Amino acid sequence: AKHVATPLAAGSARPYRFHDSGAMSPIIIMFAVLLLMNTSWMMAALMIVGVVIFFAVNLITRQESMLYVPCVMPGMQRPSDNPEGLRSPEDKGLKFEDVYLQTVDGVRIHGWFIPACENAKTAPTVLFCHANAGNIGLRVPNFAQLIEKMEANIFALDYRGYGNSGGAPSEEGLIEDALSAWLWLRNAATEGRIDGRRIFVFGRSLGGAVAVGLASALQQRGECLPCGLVLENTFMSISSLVDTLFPIVAFKSLKDRFLRVRWETIERIKDLEVPLLFLTGEKDEMIPPAHSRGLHAKAEKSPLRRHVLFPEGTHNDTWEKGGDKYWE
Repeated sequence: AKHVATPLAAGSARPYRFHDSGAMSPIIIMFAVLLLMNTSWMMAALMIVGVVIFFAVNLITRQESMLYVPCVMPGMQRPSDNPEGLRSPEDKGLKFEDVYLQTVDGVRIHGWFIPACENAKTAPTVLFCHANAGNIGLRVPNFAQLIEKMEANIFALDYRGYGNSGGAPSEEGLIEDALSAWLWLRNAATEGRIDGRRIFVFGRSLGGAVAVGLASALQQRGECLPCGLVLENTFMSISSLVDTLFPIVAFKSLKDRFLRVRWETIERIKDLEVPLLFLTGEKDEMIPPAHSRGLHAKAEKSPLRRHVLFPEGTHNDTWEKGGDKYWE
C-alpha cells in the first residue's frame, strides 16, 4: 500500500560503514616518514606541507560527499537495488506500508511504516533515523530484530537524496525530513493507528544528530516531544570528528573558515528536556566513545539520562554485538 501525506507545518546484512577517508592519514604519514629518512630537511618540510595541503583541500572540497553517502556501492541507490534480504521488510516476513511525504520545502521523501506483529495500536513506536551510508533497506535485519525483541512499530525514514527520496542531503534538510516523519506519526496517533504517548526516536551515528536536531526543533516550537531519544554511537559535532579523522588538518582557524557541514549536536543537546539513552560500542572505529560521554555530560536538562557501554561493539554492529544487554 502507498500513502501520501503532506505536513501541515513547517558482507552480511550489516549496514555499510561510514566513508572512512580519515583512514588514509596514518598511511600517508608513514609513507612520508620513510621518505624523510632519505631526503634533506627542506625537502622534508615541503613534503609535510604538501601532505597538509592535500588533506585540507580534500576536506574543503569533499566534506558533503564524505558525510552523506546515499549509495554505498555502484548501482545500490534504492532498496530495490540491494542484495536479496535487504530490499524490503517482506524479505524478513514483515508487513509494511510505503509512505511518501512532502516536506515543507517541497521535497518528496520515502519511508516504511512497519507495524508490530501484534497490537500495533498499543505498541510503542520508534522513528528510526539511520546512519550516513546507504538506504533503509540495508537496515532490514535490524528492523526485524527490533520488532522481535521490543514488539514495537517502526517508521524507517530515508533522508532526502537517499533511497527513493528526492532532493540532496543537507543538515537543515535532514532535520526537515525528520519533522515530516514526526508529523506523519502524530497524525497516525490522532487517527488511532498508534499510541501517541509511546513514540520514541532512535538515531545511529549521523541519525543520532538528526534525532537531536528533531527534538530540539520540536522543543523550540513548543510542540509535543518524543517519549525519549536513543542515541547510538553519535558524534558531538563534525568539527570534533574532524579532529579524529583528519588530525593533520585539525586547526580551529581552518575549520571555522572552511567547514560547511556542522551538526553541532553538543550544543543542541544542552537544552533538551527529554529522556536520553546512549548506546556506545567501545570498539567504535569511527566515532570515539568519548563523543557519547561528552553528549551525556552536556545533557544536563534531560530528566533522565542513561549511558550503556558495549565492550565488543563497533560503529555499525553494536546492536549485534550487544547481545541481550542491548535490548534490555
